[in-house]
Amino acid sequence: MKKRIKPTRWHKLDNTANIFPVIANKKMTNVFRMTAVLCDEIDGAVLQAALEETVPYFAAFNVRLRHGLFWSYLETNRATPHVHLEEDMPCSYLDTIETDRFLFRVLYYKNRVHLETFHVLSDGTGALRFLKAICYSYCKRKMPEKFTAAQLETLYGIENADNIEDAYLKNYVPAPSKTFKETTAYHLRGYRRVLGDLDVVTALMPVEKLKAECRRHGVSIGAYLTALIGCAIYEEYQNAYGAKQPVNIFVPVDLRRILKSETSLNFFSNIIIELPLAVPGITFETILEAVKTQFAQKVNKEALQQKLAFTVRSETNIFTRVIPLPLKNGTMRIVYEHSCNGSTLPFSNLGNTDVAAPFQNLFEGFRFLMSTTPKEPVKVSAIAYRGTVALTFTSILEENLMARNMVRRLSKAGIPVTIESNGEPDEIL
Repeated sequence: MKKRIKPTRWHKLDNTANIFPVIANKKMTNVFRMTAVLCDEIDGAVLQAALEETVPYFAAFNVRLRHGLFWSYLETNRATPHVHLEEDMPCSYLDTIETDRFLFRVLYYKNRVHLETFHVLSDGTGALRFLKAICYSYCKRKMPEKFTAAQLETLYGIENADNIEDAYLKNYVPAPSKTFKETTAYHLRGYRRVLGDLDVVTALMPVEKLKAECRRHGVSIGAYLTALIGCAIYEEYQNAYGAKQPVNIFVPVDLRRILKSETSLNFFSNIIIELPLAVPGITFETILEAVKTQFAQKVNKEALQQKLAFTVRSETNIFTRVIPLPLKNGTMRIVYEHSCNGSTLPFSNLGNTDVAAPFQNLFEGFRFLMSTTPKEPVKVSAIAYRGTVALTFTSILEENLMARNMVRRLSKAGIPVTIESNGEPDEIL
């Protein structure tokens, strides 16, 4: 199949992406990883060919970052991206000199393909689309005997690849002024890992067992897992350090389903689940009820559109638009550092995903993990595929207390859990 050649194009960073080039460094990489677990060991040469075939179709990923007088922007990258055998710590700092100016890297190890993405390009939903398309091409090249002639000629996974509209601006509707100010949150404390490496623990569990437990409590999976996070913090951290600040769980919300967009750029908002836990004797049921109430209040179209209006308003302001980029960056850095005080940790749940029918028996599953920050030393993420939820904990603390507490509580609830870890799995159980 001939490589797709397109004229050079450029686009502004979306509303969310503007902050990431300003704050990224080796301690706060703003890189996240999507992993496809295939059934057979990966052939690096074939994966390279699949990447070269796929990337020209994805306008959101086939770019490099440039800086203008007033705004940063992304333009088509004419270089060729390369796959590499995984050797470094997950979600490490993305040095664009090493990636030929691309803002992503594709790695492989045994039967796993990793896509690590700098958040300036896209969010988890957009990155997952790109990863699937690469893997579809890989499978057809590696195992052509498993496909019909028509399937070999079909390009899978690129239906929305060229959609790079700024969905924030497209869906912006001016709304009455409202300030979304969060309270200062409790931050997790503990001894940092000596070498600063990332501890990764993934808990695998059957969707149906988890759903049954959620139905018993009358909540969604997202709300149930969020409550488990709050309970784990209360039991493992709050009591130990006597914190008075609330636990604020930062929950990203994919806006594509709510506001009907197919953009490959970032398009998410967030809600903060605030849990005042500095009271002795709080039960899991109490925490769950508080989470359930806040999900109902905050995860709806009206509330999210109001927050989107607040977020986008400054970008549409004529005075903001003409401020030189260095001054904008300085202001954004200050605002971001202040906003970090309002989050204890994030929980990002991508929900259920699937692959195109001809490939379903060639994928074992998916994993999703996020890099940590100094103020958010632990992060939690989830993704489900073909009846299995993969709940991943990333931490730069010596003890992954969050993972241990949640795994034990899930097991006690009758949900069987299998552990994957880059450390010692027995320490979690």
